[in-house]
Amino acid sequence: MNGSNRLCGILLPLFSVRSAQDLGVGDFGSLPGFFTWLGAARQKLWMTLPLLPTAHNDPSPYSTASAFGLNPLFIDVRGLPVAVALSQAERATVQEARASATVRYDLVFPLKEALLERGYAAFLKQGTAAQRERFEVWARAQKSWLDDFALFTALSEENGFRAFWEWPAPLAMRQGAALNEARQRLAKKIGYQTWLQWVAEEQWQKVRDQARAAGVLICGDEPFIISQNSADAWVHPGLLRRDARLGVPPDDFAADGQDWGLPWFDFEAMAREDYSWLKARAQKAASYYDLRRVDHAIGYFRQWVRDEQTPRGRFVPSDEPSQRALGEKHFRLLSEGSRIVAEDLGVIPPFAREVLTELKLPGYEVMRWARRDGVYTHPHQYPAVSLVTTGTHDTETLKAWWENAQPWEREAVIRTFPEMAGQNPSSGFSLTLHDALLRSAMQASSELCVLPWQDVFSETSRVNLPGTVGPHNWVYRMRPQAEELLSGEETRLVAQWIAKLTQDGHRA
Repeated sequence: MNGSNRLCGILLPLFSVRSAQDLGVGDFGSLPGFFTWLGAARQKLWMTLPLLPTAHNDPSPYSTASAFGLNPLFIDVRGLPVAVALSQAERATVQEARASATVRYDLVFPLKEALLERGYAAFLKQGTAAQRERFEVWARAQKSWLDDFALFTALSEENGFRAFWEWPAPLAMRQGAALNEARQRLAKKIGYQTWLQWVAEEQWQKVRDQARAAGVLICGDEPFIISQNSADAWVHPGLLRRDARLGVPPDDFAADGQDWGLPWFDFEAMAREDYSWLKARAQKAASYYDLRRVDHAIGYFRQWVRDEQTPRGRFVPSDEPSQRALGEKHFRLLSEGSRIVAEDLGVIPPFAREVLTELKLPGYEVMRWARRDGVYTHPHQYPAVSLVTTGTHDTETLKAWWENAQPWEREAVIRTFPEMAGQNPSSGFSLTLHDALLRSAMQASSELCVLPWQDVFSETSRVNLPGTVGPHNWVYRMRPQAEELLSGEETRLVAQWIAKLTQDGHRA
């Protein structure tokens, strides 16, 4: 991202947006009030988490069932092509889900599934000719990925949502006769999955229009890899290979590294096909967003994989010159016609950051981590082409971090950040301390500044605790309703305060 325009924005997952009319989870109809608040706060960017389809009833946005498309969970049922009515029992469920402090997926998933199925049945009977034509034209245009995805999803349901390699062999191995028979047998379910993607994309484009009208850019999150049990791994087994498992090497946080159990990219095989799949994926993502956060950027330089021969792991490719050349090639490809941010957190070799710098692609400066040997980097000395932030969706909130920080950490921050001058390292998380920390981010030399919603509102509830699975992850919801963000005194005053910090930081 080039130029001298200093932008700032807010990180908030879509599922976290609370609306007066949602069904207990943020959806594509929940955002107008949020965009209005962003405008009042002078925020020009909304960063969200992946919106891709996920595994059946899996709330993790990184449990990706496809590299293409959108998650039907986020469809606004009120905006379906043909209206559907809620039963009395469903209205009671909605009230319970809306009243919850967190997302109640146990209520939301079955409720939305029932309503969307009724919506499709109503569309088949009552959809207008214009709607049907629009649907058919769109489906033909998306055929290259949509046909296989819809078939995969229908087959997954038919097989009890078991992994595709546990399906009958002719289907798991994509034998032509078996696929043709399945397309005929499951035609209605395939049509339903196709319709869901059409509805989701039409609604998302309305969100894009709302954001443009509010002067807000949308930054999406593009996971590095796709799940083993995904349409892409099923269709392209030579590209997303399952003969080894992707992870990360040992570091200060994990002596044995991490085994993610994900497939790995065979970039040599992709190159032989002129990267057609990777290019298509990048182009589709670019059609959804103004800016893309490319997750696990180091993976495009080198992958750490484990298999029976190397159970402790190895790099692919193994030598630094090859890794450097590969990363440069991939990031030139990924950034064609699109603006990206490279998520370069974790153990990143210097040559990878050198390549990103040469390509003028911003990496991350997480302020609490931007240090070496206990010495923090002066925020005014961050690279201009970078994104500064107080935290990510995987970290504890700013308030929780400060309250749990070691005394030396607090003292080092106060000593290094000019905006923190005069703060007491032994004090709690006061209003003046909060102001100084956010002001430090706004005043940083990074062109991009993104603040997590919880850090703006001095909260301690986090989005995700890495390395854990359970009902505490991916359930965070903002407390106020989006429609009331500027009518409520607290949220209105916070917007004014953030606007002032933004102005003082010379950000747009």
